This record gives sequence, C-alpha cells and structure tokens, in this order.
Amino acid sequence: MTDKLKASERVEKKFVYISALTKECRKALTAKFKREHNGLPFDSLESVMRREVESWFTIRDRHIELNHDESKVGKPGELFMTYLGSTKEMRFKIHIKGLFTLAGSSSKSPAYLKSLNLNIDKREFNKK
Repeated sequence: MTDKLKASERVEKKFVYISALTKECRKALTAKFKREHNGLPFDSLESVMRREVESWFTIRDRHIELNHDESKVGKPGELFMTYLGSTKEMRFKIHIKGLFTLAGSSSKSPAYLKSLNLNIDKREFNKK
C-alpha cells in the first residue's frame, strides 16, 4: 500500500515539478527565439513572447492553465511579463524577464535576445 502524502509534501512536490517545467521552458524558448525570432521589432516581441509561452505550456502539460496577468517594458530592451498559473490543486505566478539587444533607439528597432529568465517564487505558490 502507498501512503498518502501530507498537504505540505504535495505542495513541495508540485513546486519542484513546476520549477522544472519553467527551466525547461526557458531553455526551449531561448533556442527558439535565437533561431526564429532574431531581428523582430522590439514593439512586437511582447505578443510573440506571449504566444510562445502559452503554446509551449499547452503542448507540454495540458493540466496547467496559464493566464496572462501583466506586461511591462522597463529600460530599452527589457520586457517583463507575469502569468497566473493553476493546476487542479495549486495556484502560482510565473515571472518572465527578457533582455534584448536593440539595433537602434526606437521601439521599432530590431531586437536580439540576450537572456531570458522564468521564475516562480515559492511564496506565491499556494494551495487552492
């Protein structure tokens, strides 16, 4: 017989799983952006990033539901996004930070991915 996991153990197990998924997503999206989306105008990157993140998670795990919460543009070449995610038992937030090198000073300048980070804060990972 298998013992049932305690609530805190289930939360920890789910957190480890979602953290591993975000690392896998970061790696896949970094490669895809460098391969397919190099030189896109910076002002169009937010919609492309949203589409790529949402489609990757949909394909990878259909039990994870993601909803775009907000997007911000920081300094020239910085893009910040937040997603509210949920599974059957948990709620969490995914924070995305993309840094791009711009080939110009306008928002329509071609942008090239420098780095991409996806993070989950354990404090924002809660049971429903």
